Parts: sequence; structure tokens; C-alpha cells
Amino acid sequence: MLASDPTLIGGVSLDAFLAFLFTLLGFLFLGNLAYMLLRQVLDGRVSQGTAKWAAAILQYAIIIGGVYASAKYLLAFDLRAVAASLGILGIVVAVSSSQIIQNILAGILITINRPVQLEDWIIVGERPTTGLCKVRDISFTTTILQGLDGGLILMPNSSIISSKVVNYSRSGLLEIRVSISVPTATDLARVREIALAAAHDHPLILPNLGTAGRSGAQSLFDLPYIRRLRADRPDLAHFEPSVLTSSVSDGWIKLTVRVWTSKIPRKDEIASQYLKEALTRLQAEEISVKAEIA
Repeated sequence: MLASDPTLIGGVSLDAFLAFLFTLLGFLFLGNLAYMLLRQVLDGRVSQGTAKWAAAILQYAIIIGGVYASAKYLLAFDLRAVAASLGILGIVVAVSSSQIIQNILAGILITINRPVQLEDWIIVGERPTTGLCKVRDISFTTTILQGLDGGLILMPNSSIISSKVVNYSRSGLLEIRVSISVPTATDLARVREIALAAAHDHPLILPNLGTAGRSGAQSLFDLPYIRRLRADRPDLAHFEPSVLTSSVSDGWIKLTVRVWTSKIPRKDEIASQYLKEALTRLQAEEISVKAEIA
């Protein structure tokens, strides 16, 4: 073998071998670029899911086409050389970051099990971790979330798989809690009556949703994954507003008002509106009160 014409596997020159690796990396970059460009074109014109999968198909087509063309023109379809190239590339990636492999595997699991989907409202981990967020995109390695404050959170797929995920879009309902404290001498029955009346009069608090809203909320309980989780068939009666006594201290009784809504992204607005209305009604009857959103 001449020093000027080094070979590696299957008679393929070292130059061609390295060219194949760099070309493959180039097509990976082009595939990702095509994905982002097509998403920009399709977003807003078709559904989020259609845009995502169309862009993903284009991305994989470019990558697979790149592997085919590179193997044909640079390695002359020498299977041993192709296997060696991909093997070395895999080793480099694995050594450089095992997290990449974990996130790719987690992305595959998310695609198969579908614990979260595009446009779902979720909380990942304990509530202070992400807060209530909407799923904006799911790639092989990263899930992109958008919080109520508008910020984007890039969450590794492995975190989605390994953390507690609360999916409010799957249940379709979200609980809102408001704490009301009144002096111990106050007529608690009247306070409960006023608090419940304010909840029943709010148009976005269950069960006061109107005919169409009640039908839509009730239909959620008939979805296969909800029926699989519960032996009984829940209805809106399970989500009536309630007032519970939480604690008594320093001459004050703390009550917790629990209400439910199907307007998940508007939870803060609904809680604020309810709290304002409840305080107005209580103060109109000269009831001393302290309140906060739990």
C-alpha cells in the first residue's frame, strides 16, 4: 500500500472516508435548517401538528438523501466503510455528550407514548419549576414550552420523561383556589353563601359555562384515556364550587374557596375577577375580610 494513497476499509481512501463524515454532518445541518424554514412557512396556514410532521418529513428526507448520495459518490457503497463511518460518528457523539443520546431516546418515547402533545397546557416537575406552560414544539432532543409570561423554556426531552408532568389539557379542567379570612365572630354560613354565589355567577367558572360550554366540558369525560383512568363516569357535578375551613388562628378563620374552569390559560384572570367580586359582596355587608389567591 502506497503512503500517498492510504486506504482504510474496503479500499476506500482516508480522504473519501473523512469527506463522507463531514458531508454527513453538513446534511444534518441542512435537514435542521429545512425543518425550521418550512415550519416558518406553514405555521399559521395549517395546524401545528401538520406543520411539524411535514417539516420533519422534509428534514429526514434531506438527511437520508444525503447519506445515500454520500455513500454512493464518496464510498462507492462499500457497506463496511459506511458502517465504520457511522460507527465512528456514533462513538464521537456518544463520547462528546451522553445527554444527546438520552434526549433522543426520550424524544422517541414521547412520540410513542404521547404524554404531552403540541398545544397542551402542562406543568413539568414541581410547580415552581416551569409554572403553567403551553407545548410549542417537540423535537428529537428538546421540548419547547411557553409560559404565561411569554417566555420560552427549552426543556430536554429526558426531563419530560423523568419528571412529574401535570397535563391540564388532557383533563380539560383546572382548579383555582382563593383564600378568604374573616373574624371568628362572623356568620360563616353567610360568608359561604356569598362566596358560592360569586362563583356561580362567574361565566367561566364551572358549572356556569352555558349550554355549549357544559357540553364540551362533559364530553371530555368520555375520552378513552379519561375513562380508562376512572371506573366511575364523572360529570360536572363533581366540580361544583366549594368552601372549606382551612384554619383558625389569632381570631381569624381561614376559608379556602375551590372553583374549576375549562379556560386554562385564563386562570389568573378568572381568579382575579372572582376575588374582586367576592370581596365587593362581602364588604357590601360590612364583613371584615382578608383574601389572597392561593
